[in-house]
Amino acid sequence: MVAASATRNMLQSYGKRGIYVSLAVAVVSTAAFNAFYVWPRHNKYEEFFANYDSYTRMKEICSANKGYMHTCPKELAKLYEEKGKVVAEH
Repeated sequence: MVAASATRNMLQSYGKRGIYVSLAVAVVSTAAFNAFYVWPRHNKYEEFFANYDSYTRMKEICSANKGYMHTCPKELAKLYEEKGKVVAEH
């Protein structure tokens, strides 16, 4: 009998190992991406919107010059009045 060759099934064994390694790397990289990028960003957004007051921010935006945001309620009221439209009865 002849001893088994060292190169027998070498391509298949390297192929299997490559598939298993690539699968493990894909799972680990996905978990690392979620743990170190997605979850911290998610938590920062949650914290920001828990303390966010949109009405206060709108007042800050509208108190700036017209060039910052021209659709503020005061600016829209001025535009309507210039066109002769009634905005609201006081």
